[in-house]
Amino acid sequence: MTTDAIEDAVVSAARAKGYQLNSATMMMVACDLAGSTLDGDSLVLPGKFSLKIADYVRDLHDRAPSGFSKVQQDDKPADERTISELRRKRSLDPAWHDRRAKATGLTRDMMNEIAATRGEDKGN
Repeated sequence: MTTDAIEDAVVSAARAKGYQLNSATMMMVACDLAGSTLDGDSLVLPGKFSLKIADYVRDLHDRAPSGFSKVQQDDKPADERTISELRRKRSLDPAWHDRRAKATGLTRDMMNEIAATRGEDKGN
Protein backbone atom coordinates (compact mmCIF):
# COMPACT_ATOMS: atom_id res chain seq x y z
CA MET A 1 0.00 0.00 0.00
CA THR A 2 1.45 3.33 -0.94
CA THR A 3 1.56 6.17 1.53
CA ASP A 4 -0.23 8.36 -1.01
CA ALA A 5 -3.46 6.42 -0.52
CA ILE A 6 -3.21 6.75 3.26
CA GLU A 7 -2.38 10.47 3.06
CA ASP A 8 -5.25 11.00 0.61
CA ALA A 9 -7.65 9.24 2.97
CA VAL A 10 -6.52 11.39 5.92
CA VAL A 11 -6.79 14.60 3.87
CA SER A 12 -10.25 13.58 2.64
CA ALA A 13 -11.42 12.84 6.18
CA ALA A 14 -10.14 16.22 7.38
CA ARG A 15 -11.82 18.03 4.49
CA ALA A 16 -15.07 16.19 5.24
CA LYS A 17 -14.92 17.81 8.68
CA GLY A 18 -14.20 21.20 7.07
CA TYR A 19 -10.46 21.34 7.73
CA GLN A 20 -7.30 21.60 5.70
CA LEU A 21 -3.98 20.23 6.99
CA ASN A 22 -0.73 22.16 6.77
CA SER A 23 2.58 20.60 5.70
CA ALA A 24 3.92 20.21 9.27
CA THR A 25 0.83 18.24 10.24
CA MET A 26 1.18 16.08 7.13
CA MET A 27 4.73 15.27 8.25
CA MET A 28 3.25 14.20 11.59
CA VAL A 29 0.80 11.98 9.71
CA ALA A 30 3.66 10.38 7.78
CA CYS A 31 5.58 9.66 10.99
CA ASP A 32 2.52 8.38 12.88
CA LEU A 33 1.38 6.10 10.09
CA ALA A 34 4.71 4.81 8.79
CA GLY A 35 4.30 1.15 7.85
CA SER A 36 0.51 1.29 8.13
CA THR A 37 -1.91 -0.08 5.58
CA LEU A 38 -5.35 1.03 4.53
CA ASP A 39 -8.24 -1.39 4.92
CA GLY A 40 -11.43 0.31 3.73
CA ASP A 41 -12.05 3.20 6.12
CA SER A 42 -9.59 1.86 8.71
CA LEU A 43 -5.87 2.23 9.18
CA VAL A 44 -4.01 -0.92 10.21
CA LEU A 45 -0.96 0.10 12.24
CA PRO A 46 1.97 -2.33 12.19
CA GLY A 47 1.94 -4.75 15.13
CA LYS A 48 -0.69 -2.78 16.99
CA PHE A 49 -4.32 -2.39 16.01
CA SER A 50 -6.67 -0.88 13.48
CA LEU A 51 -8.09 2.60 13.77
CA LYS A 52 -10.86 4.40 11.91
CA ILE A 53 -9.54 7.27 9.79
CA ALA A 54 -12.07 9.69 11.29
CA ASP A 55 -10.87 8.76 14.80
CA TYR A 56 -7.26 9.33 13.77
CA VAL A 57 -8.11 12.78 12.34
CA ARG A 58 -9.96 13.70 15.55
CA ASP A 59 -6.94 12.61 17.63
CA LEU A 60 -4.57 14.49 15.35
CA HIS A 61 -6.69 17.64 15.70
CA ASP A 62 -6.59 17.29 19.50
CA ARG A 63 -2.79 16.92 19.45
CA ALA A 64 -2.02 19.62 16.89
CA PRO A 65 -4.92 22.06 16.48
CA SER A 66 -2.68 24.72 14.94
CA GLY A 67 -2.04 22.40 11.99
CA PHE A 68 -5.67 22.60 10.91
CA SER A 69 -7.30 25.52 9.17
CA LYS A 70 -10.86 25.95 7.97
CA VAL A 71 -11.45 25.10 4.34
CA GLN A 72 -12.38 28.20 2.36
CA GLN A 73 -16.14 28.29 1.83
CA ASP A 74 -16.27 31.11 -0.75
CA ASP A 75 -17.64 30.53 -4.21
CA LYS A 76 -14.11 30.80 -5.65
CA PRO A 77 -11.13 28.68 -4.61
CA ALA A 78 -8.16 30.62 -3.20
CA ASP A 79 -6.05 30.11 -6.32
CA GLU A 80 -8.76 31.80 -8.44
CA ARG A 81 -9.11 34.86 -6.19
CA THR A 82 -7.26 38.05 -7.00
CA ILE A 83 -4.88 39.77 -4.60
CA SER A 84 -7.39 42.56 -4.01
CA GLU A 85 -10.04 39.99 -3.06
CA LEU A 86 -7.68 38.32 -0.59
CA ARG A 87 -6.45 41.58 0.94
CA ARG A 88 -8.20 42.77 4.06
CA LYS A 89 -9.68 46.23 3.59
CA ARG A 90 -8.73 48.60 6.41
CA SER A 91 -10.78 51.71 7.01
CA LEU A 92 -9.22 54.96 5.91
CA ASP A 93 -8.13 57.31 8.68
CA PRO A 94 -9.44 60.90 9.04
CA ALA A 95 -6.07 62.36 7.97
CA TRP A 96 -6.41 60.51 4.66
CA HIS A 97 -9.83 62.09 4.13
CA ASP A 98 -8.32 65.52 4.91
CA ARG A 99 -5.61 64.98 2.27
CA ARG A 100 -8.24 63.77 -0.16
CA ALA A 101 -10.28 66.96 0.34
CA LYS A 102 -7.21 69.05 -0.64
CA ALA A 103 -6.16 66.87 -3.59
CA THR A 104 -6.74 67.88 -7.21
CA GLY A 105 -6.60 66.29 -10.65
CA LEU A 106 -5.53 62.69 -11.09
CA THR A 107 -4.61 62.32 -7.42
CA ARG A 108 -8.13 63.28 -6.36
CA ASP A 109 -9.63 60.89 -8.94
CA MET A 110 -7.51 58.00 -7.64
CA MET A 111 -8.32 58.81 -4.00
CA ASN A 112 -12.04 58.95 -4.88
CA GLU A 113 -11.73 55.51 -6.48
CA ILE A 114 -10.00 54.09 -3.38
CA ALA A 115 -12.71 55.52 -1.11
CA ALA A 116 -15.46 54.12 -3.34
CA THR A 117 -13.97 50.60 -3.37
CA ARG A 118 -13.75 50.64 0.42
CA GLY A 119 -17.31 51.89 0.81
CA GLU A 120 -16.16 55.15 2.40
CA ASP A 121 -17.12 57.57 -0.34
CA LYS A 122 -18.15 60.67 1.59
CA GLY A 123 -18.81 62.71 -1.52
CA ASN A 124 -15.71 64.90 -1.30
